[in-house]
Amino acid sequence: MSSLENARVGRGAPEAGPPSPGPYLQTVSGRWVNPFDPDPDQIELADIARALANQCRFGGHCRTFYSVAQHCVVVSELIEEEGGGTEDALAALMHDAPEAYLGDLPHPIKYRSQLGAAFREAEKPLERVIRRRFSITGSPAAIKRIDRALLATERRAFSTETWHWPELSGVEPLDLELHAWSPDEAADAFVRRFEALDARRRSAHSSSTSETQASRTRARP
Repeated sequence: MSSLENARVGRGAPEAGPPSPGPYLQTVSGRWVNPFDPDPDQIELADIARALANQCRFGGHCRTFYSVAQHCVVVSELIEEEGGGTEDALAALMHDAPEAYLGDLPHPIKYRSQLGAAFREAEKPLERVIRRRFSITGSPAAIKRIDRALLATERRAFSTETWHWPELSGVEPLDLELHAWSPDEAADAFVRRFEALDARRRSAHSSSTSETQASRTRARP
């Protein structure tokens, strides 16, 4: 069984549907999520992985399919390669997770229009709930530089034209060759990456707790 399949069956199916008709979407696991008033209990890792793996970067305007899930995995790996810790690597992996429930807008529309401003505002409740649901504490600010550099790299790799974007002024593409994954590969890689980082985080927390308890024991008269 793949990591994605394990994650999908982790908590089982939801017990009930939405309480009333409203602005919700049904997820691949059968849960319901109102993206404007999200319930943490309805947020599932497997749903996020599958939705992001099925979404193409640049609003689908790529020379080949390249998923948001793969983008997130690569950002997370690059953060770690540059010395970032586990928490920042987790935050990097999940930095586009709200798109699993709201989709996304191409970068120039998202950052240069009234629609984009409203969209970014609508993402905030989802982002807060997702961070709380998965105990994400890493700093989004630590991700921005790598995210922009990878964006420039992706444009070079997958776009026919690379007109000037003010947001990428002074940003050099990375010395990185990207090979697009299939949606299944991307979804499974996303889940495996999360599980590996989460296991490392839990291990570090357990070790820290044991050391604290040992220190207190030694300090007793």
